[in-house]
Amino acid sequence: MFFLNRKIKLKEIFYNFGLRKISFSNLVKHTLILFFLIFIISISLSTIFTFVGLDDLHLVSSTILSIPLLYIFYLFVIRVFLEEWFFRGFLVNRIGVYLSSLLFAIGHISYGSIVEVIGAFILGVVLGKYYLKTKNLWVNYLAHFLYNFSAFLLMTLAQTL
Repeated sequence: MFFLNRKIKLKEIFYNFGLRKISFSNLVKHTLILFFLIFIISISLSTIFTFVGLDDLHLVSSTILSIPLLYIFYLFVIRVFLEEWFFRGFLVNRIGVYLSSLLFAIGHISYGSIVEVIGAFILGVVLGKYYLKTKNLWVNYLAHFLYNFSAFLLMTLAQTL
């Protein structure tokens, strides 16, 4: 009975942090919507920052492209999950979308890019609001993963050209 009771509490914890069941069709639909939304916002922000002369995203790509592939796997799979779980699943319900997004942005300072920090804040707001809409962290996790993976592919392609 002790283990059964712990299992139920563990399910409650997962549920409260947004790790809820979702149909495959809804997961795919919402993941693609969120991915394209953050991708388009990211491209728009990059274009605006380039237009106003604030273009320091090369700092991000040089950092990402210089790290070992195993660390890339950690960044895209494990860290993205932990970021979504902490910033959206845990913080959004406690301190709100904007403050959690500010903390998310501060976590991106290590790249040395002001554009990355501003972009992380804006994308954090979008991810936070979408999490509140769907109440499901799996959507955020997959969209965030696809976004980072796509950005990595584009960085790698740009480096080879």
